[in-house]
Amino acid sequence: MGKNDTALDRRQFLRRSAALGFGTLFAPNLASPAAAASRDRIVIYQGVSLDSLHPYGYSGGGITGIWRHVIEPLIQMDYERNEYVGVLAQSWEFQGRKWIFHLRKGVRFHNGAPFTAKDVAYSIDKLQNDKRSLQGAYVQGVEVDTPDDYTVVLTTKTANALLLSRLETRFILSKEYGDDLDNATAGTGPYKYVSWQRGGNLVLRRNDDHWGPKPQIREVIIKGVKEESARVAGLLAGQADLISNVPIEDIDRIAKHARNRIEKTVGFRMYFLGMNVTLKPFDNKLLRQAINYALNPHVMLKHIFDGHGAVVNGPLGSNWVGFDPKIKRYPYDPSKARELLTKAGYPNGLETKLYFAPDRHLKGREVCEVIADQLGKVGIKAELVAQEYAIYWGKDGVNGGKLPFYYAGSNGSDADVYFEQYFRTGGSKRINYNNPEFDKLIDEEQRTGDHKKRLAILHQAGRILMEDVPFAPLYTLAELYGVARNVIWKGSPDGKILASEMKIRG
Repeated sequence: MGKNDTALDRRQFLRRSAALGFGTLFAPNLASPAAAASRDRIVIYQGVSLDSLHPYGYSGGGITGIWRHVIEPLIQMDYERNEYVGVLAQSWEFQGRKWIFHLRKGVRFHNGAPFTAKDVAYSIDKLQNDKRSLQGAYVQGVEVDTPDDYTVVLTTKTANALLLSRLETRFILSKEYGDDLDNATAGTGPYKYVSWQRGGNLVLRRNDDHWGPKPQIREVIIKGVKEESARVAGLLAGQADLISNVPIEDIDRIAKHARNRIEKTVGFRMYFLGMNVTLKPFDNKLLRQAINYALNPHVMLKHIFDGHGAVVNGPLGSNWVGFDPKIKRYPYDPSKARELLTKAGYPNGLETKLYFAPDRHLKGREVCEVIADQLGKVGIKAELVAQEYAIYWGKDGVNGGKLPFYYAGSNGSDADVYFEQYFRTGGSKRINYNNPEFDKLIDEEQRTGDHKKRLAILHQAGRILMEDVPFAPLYTLAELYGVARNVIWKGSPDGKILASEMKIRG
């Protein structure tokens, strides 16, 4: 048997998935049946949904795309142009430790309040200090000055050439909310909040006073539908006009459907196993290396995702800034894994728990079953623990540093944000990695404006990570959407689904 083969057959995976999902195929909790998408309304089914109306009480990329309809950042990345463009900021300058933003004039929040520099200052303060914020690390240590109503000066502790990547999804709220952000739903975005039910529909209505181009679609309904089969059933029945995370086995069925099509784009999201190095037994580097040798992500891609993705070599996907083609992943070598496991002090193997969120990650359960199977062959018995995303990702989960071993994905395009979030000392509690040499390199690349020099520094940082491996890189997947044929929309590599970018044919 070759290294990329497995005893687990793809058809077995599909039969198992069908058995698990059949009961939800005609779930009664879907939105009411609808005609084809129209300029009056579009219905979107996503795998994740809001778990509160606190705009800073989350840190996952899927929820960022939901809030983006209502509240807006200063800037955003234009992936076609591969550069940042202004949203609430019209222009900006980088001067050593200072970033100077010149704000857009004539913008109003949905509650009628004018947008000014004071709102930016207020928002950054709440990002940093609100007790429910999970986004403070992105703007940690940033000081704000507002010399006039339309100028904001952000000062960092050291020169930071990459602050824009931190601000891209940091949304601006009205200072009118004061200390109460539990219902801070009045933004400046192209859609206004109408209603929300936990586990139900989020209803948005077009903001006809938006400062930018007027969206064509008047009303947007976004529903979190965790079960993949239920999202597909909703699309095929005409209850949904667009769904995210299409299951591989349903691609052909949707593509051949008279009403629908498949939208596919190369994704940024990298999947990996996180290992919290402050929690036993993952404080042992030899064990972490053993896990890397034990895993064969080629099997996962082939038998679960039908090849719709690419194995990650090194710490980054090949479409990320900072990718180094010279860095190679640990080869699949069970014998080497068993040898390192013995050296790590576990000659008879060990037992652990592997956490994952089936409502967030496409085929997450099936992937983790394969991972458990591969680890079991070298003596590591992994018990799978499925958690709802809000629990898994919250302060009692990954972001609280409470999970020692977990399956996760990171959605971005630049190594700096990923390295900062997961591996820089104090960046977050997700991995709790601490390496002064690595931290020094991150400090240096963040001060470096020269792109080639910065890439060389990121490559050095990547080599350190692949030696210490506080994680196990797996693969990137294509972003797969099911879309009604009359919806004109191009899928985004970052997984965001924005109704303001859609047009209705006819």
